Amino acid sequence: MQFEAHCGFELSLKGEIFIVRLFHKWNLEGAKAFSSKYETIVKQHNLKEYGVLSDLRQFEGGGTPDAIDYFEKISDKAQGYGQVARALIMDSVLKEFTVNQADKGKERFPSRIFSEKTEAFAWLKSLGLAIS
Repeated sequence: MQFEAHCGFELSLKGEIFIVRLFHKWNLEGAKAFSSKYETIVKQHNLKEYGVLSDLRQFEGGGTPDAIDYFEKISDKAQGYGQVARALIMDSVLKEFTVNQADKGKERFPSRIFSEKTEAFAWLKSLGLAIS
């Protein structure tokens, strides 16, 4: 049975930084829609190496179990596409727990949590990633 996608996201690219903003709660169809758009942008820009800045302040911190499992697969693919770091902007411990559930303790690439974008951009830049 096919369901309507429940999710909200914005994707943009600034230099070698992929900026992701997530909103609302997610289901599997929403996770698949996000993954498709993400892959399209990465392939269009032929990025060899990039960082991701994920702004989760408006993410409602949840999703269906199949959506959370699917996000784990997205992270595996991302490393294969050239993702080398991830900066997360969060405003709650619940969101941090949810993200860690999707990763299930895997350390794919350096990842740090920040409370605002300026610090996150500075950290990604310190790793040698171009911002503009």
